[in-house]
Amino acid sequence: MATRDTGQGARGISRRDFLKASAAATAVVGCGLEFAYNPAKAQAYEGDPTNYKITTTTCPYCSASCGQRVVTAVTGANAGKVVDIYGDFESPMNSGGLCAKGAGSLQLANNPRRLGAYTGTHPVNPVFAADGTTDAVAYKRNGDGAWSAMPLDTALGEIAPALLTARNTDWAGASTYNSKGVAFFGCSHMNNESNYMYRKLIANFGSSNVEHQARI
Repeated sequence: MATRDTGQGARGISRRDFLKASAAATAVVGCGLEFAYNPAKAQAYEGDPTNYKITTTTCPYCSASCGQRVVTAVTGANAGKVVDIYGDFESPMNSGGLCAKGAGSLQLANNPRRLGAYTGTHPVNPVFAADGTTDAVAYKRNGDGAWSAMPLDTALGEIAPALLTARNTDWAGASTYNSKGVAFFGCSHMNNESNYMYRKLIANFGSSNVEHQARI
């Protein structure tokens, strides 16, 4: 960005930043996300209390506490299901605006890959739901080899003893019980309360190697 004679940055936006912002906006439109408050869409839901129930809540992704409005269908084939989530225009924290994660949070409730979203036949790996007991699928690979699918319970059964082995090996002869042989990485889908419990679990496990992923 150019500078004035005073050495201060010139006001406005540079050509490069304009192009970057335009590209980002185009991608957002293509994904169907809306960052800014859309009065027309909100009125369609909130002006029809017979068919839609509006619940005010807080976005779970970070500590900014942006307000959200969750739309639940009252009638029809989707009765009882969340059909839309948008920014709360009455919230003083965000005035209806949402970041990329907040704007896409409807997938928290409706993503077909969410555990328990399907019963009977899994949309990605039907073989793991053939008995109707589970649709939870995990993926594993060694090095840069091919990925292989397995039931989530099987994956957890391999992960747990491997974590204990790595921790105990690192503890051998150590003066402090703080394992550096394992590491934990959080998830942006976790809210503040979940992250609090997650960090306590890691501390009790015996490691300070922890990082979060609360970023856009």
